[in-house]
Amino acid sequence: MEKLQQITYQNQSIFIYENPEWFTTTTDSVLLSEFISVHLRDQKIIDLGSGVGIIPLLLAFQTKAQIYGLEIQRDVLELSKKSVKINHLEDQIHLIEGDIKESMKYFKPESFDIVLSNPPYFPYNEDKVTNEDLHKKYARHEITITFEQLIMQVQKLLKPKGRFYMIHRTSRFIEILEVLKQYQLEPKKIQLIYHNQEKESELFLLEASKYGKKELRILPPLFIEERKEL
Repeated sequence: MEKLQQITYQNQSIFIYENPEWFTTTTDSVLLSEFISVHLRDQKIIDLGSGVGIIPLLLAFQTKAQIYGLEIQRDVLELSKKSVKINHLEDQIHLIEGDIKESMKYFKPESFDIVLSNPPYFPYNEDKVTNEDLHKKYARHEITITFEQLIMQVQKLLKPKGRFYMIHRTSRFIEILEVLKQYQLEPKKIQLIYHNQEKESELFLLEASKYGKKELRILPPLFIEERKEL
C-alpha cells in the first residue's frame, strides 16, 4: 500500500510516495545525492534505475539542470511520477520507463553531463532470493542488469569529461575499479562509509570521469551511526 512521506532537506519539505511493502527510501540515496558535485555549466543529469525518484527530487534543490530518471519497473515509476507532480517539478524532472541496457533507445549518445546510479549491490543468486518480494529482488540483486552492463551504458551516455557518481559495496571495490577503467571511466574521488569507528566499511561513494586524468583523491571517511536497509 502506497503512502506519502514528508522529509526535510536543506530546510525544504519534500513529499515522496513510496510503498513500504516494496522498499523505502534509504540513507544510501541521500548520501549519494549529497556526494554529487553539480556545476553551473551542467545541463543534463540522469539517474539510471531511479526507483521512487528520491535522488532526482533531492538534486532538484541543488541545480536548475534538467534531470532524467530511467526505471524498468512500471509501478515504481508511477509512484515517482506522483512524487514529481506533488512537488511541482514536472518542468525539471523527466521520468521514463525502460531498460537501462537499451538506453540508446531513449537518449542520444554522449548527451549527459552527469550520470548517477544506486545500483543493485549483489550478483544474482536465485537460491538466495526465492522468498523476496520482486521489487526488493530488483533493487538488491543484478537480475535485470549486471554491473558491467550498467557501466557500458554509462560510458555511452556521458559526454567526454562528464562525471559518473555511484554508491556500492566495499566488498566489490576492486572489481568495480577494474570495470570502470575498462570502459575509460577514470576514478577521481572515493569516500569510504562507516557505521562507526568500530566497524569495517560496507559502502563507498565514487566519482569517475570519462577520459579523465589519472588523479585519484581519497576523501576523509564518512561515519554514519545508523543506516536503513532496503
